[in-house]
Amino acid sequence: MSKALQPEFHTVGEEWLALYAAGGLTPAKRLVIDCQAAVEPRLNARLGQFDEIGGAFVETAKGEPLSEAFWSDAFWARLDESHDDAPETAPAGAKKDADGWMPAPLRDYLDGAQMPLNWKKSGPGVERAPLTEAGGERLYLLKARPGVKMPVHSHRGQEWTLILQGGYHIGDAGYARGDLHGEDETCTHQPIIDDDGEDCITLVVDEGKLVFSDPLMKILQPFIGV
Repeated sequence: MSKALQPEFHTVGEEWLALYAAGGLTPAKRLVIDCQAAVEPRLNARLGQFDEIGGAFVETAKGEPLSEAFWSDAFWARLDESHDDAPETAPAGAKKDADGWMPAPLRDYLDGAQMPLNWKKSGPGVERAPLTEAGGERLYLLKARPGVKMPVHSHRGQEWTLILQGGYHIGDAGYARGDLHGEDETCTHQPIIDDDGEDCITLVVDEGKLVFSDPLMKILQPFIGV
């Protein structure tokens, strides 16, 4: 049976949200935050606080007059280049996913990259769909059947897991749709998928493969891709 969920939604620490507001996150981590904001309205209010703080700094900062050289042809050329490099958006009328679990930012990302989901078996009752790997980070979707006990593991660096459907629990802590669960190399845990009849689908970004406690899982790791 499902564990009782905590009333407050889960997200990453304030320092990560501040980096997001300042544009300092990697593209993969930024997409995860975008997706959480799309499914968890309470996150928008928290992010809005960072925007207000940033706006106050801008208003109180002392400005310097721009030189005539700033408005040179080189400036307009750079502006045109930055516009050309802007991420592609999904074409108007693009087909949306029939499943309600997928947030709009993820759908737009897949449409813009023309990337179909390619689910591959990644253990008993678990499937994985890789999305991208860059800068030492991996971004992927993970789907697990109800009641599945994930192997005991820790991490190499940061791992963020955003729940898009279903849920899981670790001890007495429950995580449901809209929760963003962050862990790092200091934690060893075993998520257990809620046994409520619904697959658990998560969007994951991590900084390296899992570190399993079970010797057998270490042997199988190259074949399951996590």
